[in-house]
Amino acid sequence: MMYSSKRHQEIFEKAIIKKNESNYALLAVIYLFTADNELWKVTKGHVEKNSIEFDKIKLNAIYTKGYILYCVAKDLYLGTGHVTVSDITNRHLVDPKLYEILCNGMAIRRFGRNAWCWREVDKDSA
Repeated sequence: MMYSSKRHQEIFEKAIIKKNESNYALLAVIYLFTADNELWKVTKGHVEKNSIEFDKIKLNAIYTKGYILYCVAKDLYLGTGHVTVSDITNRHLVDPKLYEILCNGMAIRRFGRNAWCWREVDKDSA
C-alpha cells in the first residue's frame, strides 16, 4: 500500500486497530482521512468502532487537499457521486501525489487493505 508519508502510514496503522478490516469502505475513509494531518484532527473523533459520523463532522480550517480527500472519502463510504472524474483529474485542484492517494483509496474501497498499488509494482519492476 502506498502512503503520502511515513507519518501517514503510522497514523493509518494506529487508527485501524480494532476496526473491522472486512469493512473496506471504512478502511478507505480512514486511509484518506489520515493522508492529511489537519483533516485527521477534525475527523478522528467521528470515526467510531465501525462507522463514520459524517453528519457530525465540521470542516474548519481545511485546505483544498483536505476537502478533496474528505469529499472522495464521503462518496466512497456513502455511495454518493458528488466528486467526478473531472474533479480528481483537474491538475489545478489535484497534484500527482494526491491523485495517487485518491486512487489508492478507491482501490482499498474495492479490494481492501491489501489493494494492489501500481506504484509499488513499478518500483519492483524497475
